[in-house]
Amino acid sequence: MKVKRREILKVAAGALSSASLSGLAILAGSSPSPASPADRSQRVVVKDLLTDPIGAPVVLLGPERGNRALRVLIGESEARAILHALRGIQPPRPITHDLLKTVIRALGGKVERVTITDLRENTFYATVALTGPKGPIEVDSRPSDAIALALRTQAPIFLSSKLTLMMEPIPSQRAPAPSPLEPSQRKKRGISA
Repeated sequence: MKVKRREILKVAAGALSSASLSGLAILAGSSPSPASPADRSQRVVVKDLLTDPIGAPVVLLGPERGNRALRVLIGESEARAILHALRGIQPPRPITHDLLKTVIRALGGKVERVTITDLRENTFYATVALTGPKGPIEVDSRPSDAIALALRTQAPIFLSSKLTLMMEPIPSQRAPAPSPLEPSQRKKRGISA
């Protein structure tokens, strides 16, 4: 019997009464929705990178101070890219986000900010705001890629006001979750750094 990831997450979310997973997103096809100019976004930081009950990476975004965060389910390679940026690890060859940073700078551009703009049909949306020789532009992005790029370029990360309302308290005493790159997980799940 083939079980879809969406079904596993529904079961896992129902089983977790103390740690709500309502902020998780599953990537699915849908059109992006940029934040409107009137939208009051809030600056956030990466509070933590952990795994959900079925082992999928989750990034927690929240204000620098405080105990609230938005949970965003991300892919393993993006989790690895975010973790490398957080720990200052430089791979021997540039990965995709390093390449993108280099290309943007080579073309005379700069990443001004990234904004996680919306959640629709279990999918988060984001934009990357750039400035360059031809002026400012916004580019649609997956939140995980936008976060990885922001960390590499020291660009601020924002949440739209809609998503800010979806932040949940972070339990002060939560069980430590293995990092997506811990050696025991690498061997068990076949991940290589």
